[in-house]
Amino acid sequence: MLKESACTDVFVPSEKFAGSATACPPVSRKSPLMLDWRRLYRDRALLEQRWRDPEGEPHVLRIDGHRDSVYCLDFDSSRIITGSRDRTIKVWCIKTGKCIATFEGHTGSVLCLKFERDWDVGADGVVRGFMVSGSSDCTVCVWDLISTPVTAGERNSDSTITHGSSRSNSALSNVTTGTFGAPRRVSAELRHVLRGHSAGVLDLKMDERWIVTCSKDALMNVYDRKTLTLHTVLSGHEGPVNAVGLENGRAVSASGDGKMILWDVETGSCIRIFEGHEKGLACIEFKNDLILSGSNDCTIKLWRASTGECLHTFAGHTLLVRALYFEPKAGYIVSTSYDRSVRVWEWREPEVGESPDRSKSKGVGRLVREFRNLHASHIFDVKFDVGKIVSTSHDQKIVVLDFSYGIEGAPLFT
Repeated sequence: MLKESACTDVFVPSEKFAGSATACPPVSRKSPLMLDWRRLYRDRALLEQRWRDPEGEPHVLRIDGHRDSVYCLDFDSSRIITGSRDRTIKVWCIKTGKCIATFEGHTGSVLCLKFERDWDVGADGVVRGFMVSGSSDCTVCVWDLISTPVTAGERNSDSTITHGSSRSNSALSNVTTGTFGAPRRVSAELRHVLRGHSAGVLDLKMDERWIVTCSKDALMNVYDRKTLTLHTVLSGHEGPVNAVGLENGRAVSASGDGKMILWDVETGSCIRIFEGHEKGLACIEFKNDLILSGSNDCTIKLWRASTGECLHTFAGHTLLVRALYFEPKAGYIVSTSYDRSVRVWEWREPEVGESPDRSKSKGVGRLVREFRNLHASHIFDVKFDVGKIVSTSHDQKIVVLDFSYGIEGAPLFT
């Protein structure tokens, strides 16, 4: 089980907050003079060791509550949000695994979702966030997430409250506590339904300007995030578009036809076509100038978006690579496959001096860790941050691997 308290000893002097009613001192991330930097350095080194040590086992939290396969997830510092074949979206406390709320709006399986992470960190009053979800019902639901402080009266209440299209339990155990805040409740309102696809919506991404969706109908739809109007339709694949990435005005699509296509979102023009996998593609990640693709050929390939060059091929999975997540700053890639394993890979750009021409060097990639027996069936999605890996599966479970347990300063590293 994850620790309920956090960041109590990385601030000095801690005695000042001994009588505080909150689990964390009310300190902003922008107060460097109060941080115990030596403690933070030790904590960061310990966290890095836990990721790399094959003998080191993270704490495991298994969450159960969906009534069918859990297809997708996203998470931030305080909550996990998941979508399921049971047609619901659920919100979970990342510390306790308690279900905080259930949202209903789709008439088919919820296949993909993204939400505005940590939108309520440090907030005092009611704060609205943003979420989009895609479904086999061919629609994309646009949600307003509503974060509300728990009042003293609610802390003593056990009643069930209905918020429009969401259900949430008002017991204190079923709320989240932000990284630096008091307990908060999450509900949702369905703002709009986008109906531009003629088949199931398989993946989506969003940034401050665009919402990009892809579908079994072999098309990608680009919507203006502010107006929710259709900006353009991207067409070029001969099979279902299984995954999409979005970065700095460019989108990349991955299809069952075995191709990846890089697009200019504003103009709708094709920039480049990538070919190299032997079978269809199932997942993709796009960060900075790097594209990561996973395929039914059991491999993962890393590409340079600006040149189209394949930098590295990661081999080791024995069945289709179903999901990927990549953080270039951390240098880690996490992948999952129908072989029921979760693998942690490392990739880094060459250091200055390692190659006579650094621009031509492809970098270094290798397997760091492998986790098996986390799920009893196919794993459908995986995400990670500096402290945790979260995965979902056909077995209806959500599994959290926590590398940050007992490290008081871990919230500051995210």
